[in-house]
Amino acid sequence: MHPDGERATARAAAAEGAVLVTGTAATTAVADVVAAAREAAPDPAVWFQLSPHPRREVTAALARRAADAGCTALVVTVDSPVFGRHTRDLRNGFTDLPPGYTAENMRDLPGAPPGGLTDVPMSPEVSWQDLDEIVRGTPLPVLVKGVLHPADARLAVEHGAAGVLVSNHGGRQCDTVPAALDCLPAVADAVAGRVPVLMDGGVRRGADIAVALALGARAVGVGRPVVWGLAAAGESGVRRVLALLRDEYDHTLALCGGRRNADLTRDMVVRRGEPRW
Repeated sequence: MHPDGERATARAAAAEGAVLVTGTAATTAVADVVAAAREAAPDPAVWFQLSPHPRREVTAALARRAADAGCTALVVTVDSPVFGRHTRDLRNGFTDLPPGYTAENMRDLPGAPPGGLTDVPMSPEVSWQDLDEIVRGTPLPVLVKGVLHPADARLAVEHGAAGVLVSNHGGRQCDTVPAALDCLPAVADAVAGRVPVLMDGGVRRGADIAVALALGARAVGVGRPVVWGLAAAGESGVRRVLALLRDEYDHTLALCGGRRNADLTRDMVVRRGEPRW
């Protein structure tokens, strides 16, 4: 999307006080992403999205790299035991990263030479035991990403998760899966305040943030709008997107009669077809 890619996004997020989640398959190594964020803020919040690898020693090595780089949390993705069937990518002939781009976080790891996305295999056997090992093996708090069912949310907390991220992977993994927002209230009820609940998917305006917080989220993840800002204007474009979202959210909160996040309550959200109070 932009020659400065992850570095520009990291600087923008740090400058705006937002958490950046950099990924296992990023084309910029996690240490370089954290270094870029520190150019904009002395103590930025950079988290590392971790895709469990079929070889557990590779998963552990990735977690160590994230901690050594200065990341402040791991976000373990559990809804991608295999790649989804992305029909639009197939129609467009996109099967891997363009020449010259590599999954830098995989460099020099055993059995995983740097290369394209095919060098980031995901474990089809990921289990709660894997989560136990990740939690035990890292000093960082571990969030579990890709939770839609309340029973899984309860299990994640029981297995040491420091947070739960309600997500359907942007709808790109399994067709007909419910929207993350529809699953959010039940997951929030199941977690019952024991750990923070986050949500991503479909956040396009500040009002979307307000709805998610009213339904039980502590925070939201933003993906595509950030990419659009990056493509349009690089670092300044990402900053503009984040500032717009914050301004729109504040405006919506005020129009709902609120002054704090906690003033948003579930009864403020009325679904189509439901009775109006």
